[in-house]
Amino acid sequence: MTVDSWQIIYDQAGDLVDAILHEQPKSEFDAIDFEEAINSKAEEIAWRGIKPEDDWSTIIRPVKKGVKLDNKIDEHFHTALRQGVFVRLLYEGEMQIIIKYYSDSSQPGKLFKVGAKMVSAFSCAQQHATAWRLLNEVRNNSYEVRQEKAQAARNEKKEEREILLRGLVKGALSKRPANGWPGHVRAAQTIAKTLFPLIDEYNLPLPNDEDQLSEQIEKLIFHEPILRKAYNDSAKEPLPEPVKLRKVNVDVTP
Repeated sequence: MTVDSWQIIYDQAGDLVDAILHEQPKSEFDAIDFEEAINSKAEEIAWRGIKPEDDWSTIIRPVKKGVKLDNKIDEHFHTALRQGVFVRLLYEGEMQIIIKYYSDSSQPGKLFKVGAKMVSAFSCAQQHATAWRLLNEVRNNSYEVRQEKAQAARNEKKEEREILLRGLVKGALSKRPANGWPGHVRAAQTIAKTLFPLIDEYNLPLPNDEDQLSEQIEKLIFHEPILRKAYNDSAKEPLPEPVKLRKVNVDVTP
């Protein structure tokens, strides 16, 4: 094989490293310093005594029940990254030294030995990258993760509903009655009566029971600073500030 052939493996290993770094979950992806991640693996090999060849004899087996999935996922990720970086080190280091300092007659045999290592490292990187992706898929489709995603979706919808209701209530509070709002409970009931027909007409994601809607508006007016201010600006009398409960430790020791 020619040097150009070895460069193809080098380029493919680089693409693999780039891919698995970019395929990290968003929370981890945003925190990754890509150059630092690669340099860290290079330092492991060059200075910390990590031998990439040891990974080649590791047999990838199905994950046993009871084994922590996150640990196996991390293990496959770091092995794939280390092997991809090792391909880079072999090509940029040993192979370039052979090209530069060895005679044309001795180059082919020595290049082949280094190239064989590159092939082994790249093959190992591919295997662990595949295992990492498969286990990620298993984890992402597990019952616990599905529950977390469902809860996150419910929380997001709840937040959307609250934002919508806050906006509608703020707009309604700005329409001051002739003598001002007589109280936040009465204000909530009046606003609920006004909004309730719109919920059905426009299919708004808000309570479809007028009493529930009134109670929710009442709580928002009392507890939300922006809505409190909007109410106070148009009320006969301002609302008292909410009382913050303080935890008191009582010593009952005789």
